[in-house]
Amino acid sequence: MSLFGLTDEQLECGKVAREFCEKRVYPVTRKLDEEGLPDEFIAELAKLGYLGSSIPEEYGGMGVDVFSFACMVEEFARANGGLATLVAAHLSLGCKTLELFGSENQKSKYLPQMAKGGITSFCLTEPNAGTDVFSIRAKADPDGENYILNGEKQFITSADIAKFFVVFCKTEKGPTGFLVERNVDGLMVGTPEKKLGIRSSKTCGVHFQDVKIPSENMIGEMGKGLRVALNVLDYGRLGVAAGALGMAEQAFSEAVEYAKNRVQFGKSIASFQTTQFKFADMRTEIDASRYLLYYALSKCSEGKRFSIEAAKAKLKSSEVACNVADQNIQIHGGYGYTQDYNAERLWRDARITRIYEGTSEAMRMVIGGAYR
Repeated sequence: MSLFGLTDEQLECGKVAREFCEKRVYPVTRKLDEEGLPDEFIAELAKLGYLGSSIPEEYGGMGVDVFSFACMVEEFARANGGLATLVAAHLSLGCKTLELFGSENQKSKYLPQMAKGGITSFCLTEPNAGTDVFSIRAKADPDGENYILNGEKQFITSADIAKFFVVFCKTEKGPTGFLVERNVDGLMVGTPEKKLGIRSSKTCGVHFQDVKIPSENMIGEMGKGLRVALNVLDYGRLGVAAGALGMAEQAFSEAVEYAKNRVQFGKSIASFQTTQFKFADMRTEIDASRYLLYYALSKCSEGKRFSIEAAKAKLKSSEVACNVADQNIQIHGGYGYTQDYNAERLWRDARITRIYEGTSEAMRMVIGGAYR
């Protein structure tokens, strides 16, 4: 066992991901931010196994455990927040839904395709239904051996390139999940949103007009979709926490490096007590985030309920990532506000972690609800 109880094999997953990022991502991270992730880059991720890393081996994936997965996402996020978002959302939301609740036929048919790079989007949020998932309006009506889906989903990660969509909608018995393939008639993906951060990952609206879905593509039981979505979101929050942790670590590293080399009044600003106090607070908060995340991961790996632990990890890591990214800009001074340095991009990327897959306010509701 090694740092924080991780095995050498788990740490190796993070090390290999870091080496990949140092070679392929860090040198072009600004370009990715401006132009998005090119098709050939995503194909390379698939070829290296990253897009199937957490999918069980019997379905064509690598079958890595949750700690190894978190280590990989952390490294991706250090290099580029959009890259981490694409990988984490595909695996911890889209693929995880099928892995946990899909039938054996569904898993055998679709998971191997997903492991080979068939990006899967998780479609829950709507224009008028974010945190309030009970307000979803997308509806699937029975039609013989099929269902006819009509409705709209909003802020869907990787919808521009997704091959599959996990869609939650109303049915006669309540919210239900369906697996929808991209090439069906009536499915339309909107123009990518112009976002503050994680720009390399595209986010779009998805429209469904009289989309025919085979009954066999229903995920889980009819009317049990809310339970499916909430269970899967716990895994998604682990991914967000790992990504936020990576952003915080990168921002801290850049702040320290800059402060050691920035000379004012005849000495480095790292020697000033005010700067050292900033470092002390940043380092302590980052380590606290890591402990919360790894505790949540340990409960998950043991097969125990981890909803509250995931909410704590997501809340803490996202708040810390934003604070550390802000302090990184402050330490860089005027340079931190320009695109000549990475500080402003990290700040923009970190901000979304307090919103997607459950806002900080929603996380406090989950945690506080345990004490009703």
